[in-house]
Amino acid sequence: MKDKPRHKNVQHGSGGFEHLPDNEFYTGAPREHPLNEDRRESDNHRNRNTSRHQESVSGRPKPTVDPRERRALIGILRSIIIIILLIIAFFMLRQGVRLYEERVFMDSQTLPEISPVMRSAPLLDQFDIEEKGSEAVFAARIESWKEANRLVRSADGLLLRDNLDQAIARCQDALRLDPAHVGALERLGRLYFSKEMINEAINTYVSLLSVDPTRADLKELLIQALDANADSDAVILMARWHLEQHNYNEEVQRYLAKAFFQKEAYEEAISAYDRVLKDDPKDELALDQQATAYMMVEQYDQALNALGLLHDIRFRDPKYYRQLAVCYAQLGEGEETVKTLGKAAHLFGQDLVVGWVRDPKLDPVREDRSFQAFTDRVGG
Repeated sequence: MKDKPRHKNVQHGSGGFEHLPDNEFYTGAPREHPLNEDRRESDNHRNRNTSRHQESVSGRPKPTVDPRERRALIGILRSIIIIILLIIAFFMLRQGVRLYEERVFMDSQTLPEISPVMRSAPLLDQFDIEEKGSEAVFAARIESWKEANRLVRSADGLLLRDNLDQAIARCQDALRLDPAHVGALERLGRLYFSKEMINEAINTYVSLLSVDPTRADLKELLIQALDANADSDAVILMARWHLEQHNYNEEVQRYLAKAFFQKEAYEEAISAYDRVLKDDPKDELALDQQATAYMMVEQYDQALNALGLLHDIRFRDPKYYRQLAVCYAQLGEGEETVKTLGKAAHLFGQDLVVGWVRDPKLDPVREDRSFQAFTDRVGG
């Protein structure tokens, strides 16, 4: 029989670790603080100094963009900005070039190119009869002349039916075949002027005078067109040329005087109107313009003479009485000034005359007793 193992009573001391080697790791007191024990201030301070803690406190996330990627992104943005600026500069340059071209074009075009008359076309073409093939060229030229004449006759028929626009078109077609066709130019000049196409009419008459500069009637038509265009300088030049080269023309003299007046060359206007009034002493427009010109140069006694000739024509015109009053006042004639203002008040009402008495041009008689009495009476 086997013997049963005998159990020895073993005394375990110190929790049963006596057999382990004497080592501080095993025998030393635990150094970690219990969970329920407050941490020391130094440990808390150490934890707050960590980077992770700083991120949580400041609320700023840790940068995740690589610096190289940031530099690449900045480079791309710069490139985009440069491209945009280049595009803007290109369009601005293109706009500037277009505006410059338009300005050059407008400077080179004195008048719009509306019809063949407005073009700078030679009136006479060179032709050499000895040149090879000249016979065919000459035959073609004759046919174009015939066709131009036919178109002008067709325009005359349209004029009889008051179809002005189609008549203008036929004359323009004739000029395309023959730029120096006098009949087409003459008809176009009248048609343009009647339709108030003044620039075209002027160019038409200039073309006609280029063909024949001795025609007095063309000069008169050109002067009329220039006057309608309010070109006083050109009217003076043309009128003087006409009066030098041809017999005296009263109508041309009127245009000359009117042009001087419009230019405020009053001395020349007075002289020019003297010649007009020599032919017709009762010319209403000439007398009125001359009286105004005399007043502008302060020759009030001469102005009174011209206004006196207008009495029978202008006695119902308020302007006439005001001019008279100013002339009398500037000459220091207070009683005549009051008489004139009294007539005007009787004819047109005191309210109108009240405005006149405040005119500084009446100051020379403002201290006159009769004038003061009159102003007190009318309430001025």
